[in-house]
Amino acid sequence: FLGLVGAAHAFSAPWIAHSPSLRTLCKGSGACLAFSGSSRLAEGARGGGQRVRERSGIVRSLAMGGDSMTGEIMTVDEWFKKEGIKVSFQNLGGSSWSQNYKYSSGDGAEFFVKTARQSAAKMFAGEALGLVAMYDTKAIKIPKVLHWGDDGKGGSYIIMEYLPLGGRSDQKALGRAIAKMHLAEPNCKEAKEGKFGFPVPNTIGGTSQPNEWDSDWVRFFREQRIGHQVTLAGDPQLSRTWAKVCEKTNGLASLFEGITIKPSTLHGDLWSGNVASAGGEPTIYDPATYFGHHEAEWGMSWCASFGGDFWEGYRELIPEDPGFKKRRVLYELYHKLNHYNLFGSGYYGDSVSLMEALLK
Repeated sequence: FLGLVGAAHAFSAPWIAHSPSLRTLCKGSGACLAFSGSSRLAEGARGGGQRVRERSGIVRSLAMGGDSMTGEIMTVDEWFKKEGIKVSFQNLGGSSWSQNYKYSSGDGAEFFVKTARQSAAKMFAGEALGLVAMYDTKAIKIPKVLHWGDDGKGGSYIIMEYLPLGGRSDQKALGRAIAKMHLAEPNCKEAKEGKFGFPVPNTIGGTSQPNEWDSDWVRFFREQRIGHQVTLAGDPQLSRTWAKVCEKTNGLASLFEGITIKPSTLHGDLWSGNVASAGGEPTIYDPATYFGHHEAEWGMSWCASFGGDFWEGYRELIPEDPGFKKRRVLYELYHKLNHYNLFGSGYYGDSVSLMEALLK
């Protein structure tokens, strides 16, 4: 995705289940995921040449109807026409549920477009909100969201900045950038007040990921992360072993004794396929974003190849808390259970082993 065909996770494009409008959700809660800066939108100039205009706060708030960023229903081509941009496109391939394209204007502007055969509320609203949440931290290069919506023909799409990806980024710089993102003030009222969650549900891969606000991180992770995955699995042994873990750890509380937990902006699915370099800067994409304990970011690190330079950069800003190694097992368990629910028995043994490690 985003300019490097085959680099993105085959199942990591997050989407949310159809729900009441985001305007309603955010109006009631005060949540307002807004661009903190302006988005640059390249326009084909009349009479030749190039004109780039600043669209100040292309969305002042993503508290909007669930079927579109603006409430308007239009196709991808209609959006570009409305913006006065003449484009051609290149098919970049895709997955079983989305197709990816690179759109180019005659004056050199480039856009990444992802389309799907389902509604925007289901496929792209959660991804858009997640990208904006990370973008607003100003900590790491994130593709700017320009528009998302239904096309009026049963499909949907998201349009964002095209990033020409260039392989693996400098690992120390990446570690520092992720740490800065985790330390940045969240762009959402509830998270600023110390609550964990996200304004909308999204997915982790193709699995639903509930995000109801909760002021108690331990309860949030126990019920809306591990408990949710165990319920989806419907396996008696997993259920019994998980119950033993909860009993032994006082509902996981003993794993978090002596540390302070604050909501951080998380990518949520940080593995090697969602990390690259763009213009010499580290960049991350395809998120499953929510506001949570910063350590939860490392649940996919078994599939990320983070080395010594990465951790040196990260730990320069966020030192390791006591008990991290045991909690890391817990956070990995979430993703291994998710892989079991997505891909089957190949991840069952790992899930059981991680639970048993928490019992020691």
